[in-house]
Amino acid sequence: MRLATAGAQVLSTTALERRPLAPLPATRPNRLPAPLPHPIEALRAVADRVDRDVSEHPLAGVRAWLDGEAPRDGVEFPAAELAAGERVEELMGTAAALWGGSAHANAALAWKTYCYWTLAPVVLGYVAARRVPVMDASNAVFRVAEDAPMFSVRQVRPHFLVLPHDPSAAHPEAEVVANEAVLLDRLRASVFDGHLGPVLDVFLAKARVGRRTLMGSVASGIAYAVASIAQVVPDPDDVLAKTLLSALDVGDLVDISTDQAGRLVYQRRTCCLALTIDGNRTCSTCCVRHERP
Repeated sequence: MRLATAGAQVLSTTALERRPLAPLPATRPNRLPAPLPHPIEALRAVADRVDRDVSEHPLAGVRAWLDGEAPRDGVEFPAAELAAGERVEELMGTAAALWGGSAHANAALAWKTYCYWTLAPVVLGYVAARRVPVMDASNAVFRVAEDAPMFSVRQVRPHFLVLPHDPSAAHPEAEVVANEAVLLDRLRASVFDGHLGPVLDVFLAKARVGRRTLMGSVASGIAYAVASIAQVVPDPDDVLAKTLLSALDVGDLVDISTDQAGRLVYQRRTCCLALTIDGNRTCSTCCVRHERP
């Protein structure tokens, strides 16, 4: 039997070296799409700067909500119950236990506290990134606790209003609105028409205190929140304040200006009635304090 020669069956080493190698198929890295930023992230980042550069107090009552912490011990007041006329006397009773004032003063101070903490996350969202957390009565819970922070608020479920160009616009917990004018209209519709307004009506029905006095606390709550938060963002303080005060139709209830550093300065045109409590205490922004000799 004749064997086939090696040259007829096998490429020589030299030939193999000369033959061009076929290129390897291109491979693409198996990259997952970047996760969508959650709408609350920008709020948390700005709140961190407020805590560090201004004070921890202005946003202490929204810190647990921002950080996703479980509710602590305390008494919860779902806003839906308050708006329906339930448990408002109980909420007023927390002010009586703290300050021991008259019935109408306790009502005014309970409202002032409730009002500020309801507005704080909304102001934070608008100032931080034009991302407005929806805080209507069906989606907000107010908490009173013995330990600090004594007062806090949280959403029942995450829901944010954002503008079309917002990086979180495609997030399932974001609702896109057409422009900033619509954003401000929806802000008012959710936090005031759908929450604070109905609760305010219950307060007025149950306590001898005027509507203007209580609406003054809406104005001062917005002004205080803006004065605290705007220090860490580039937007002019007074422009932010005027925009939000106008959105809730309370611009005539507080005087605003800026100091030499551009920081917001404000003074109420109504009294929250704290001066009627033993000790004759007044707020630094009280209109009565400035009228005294």
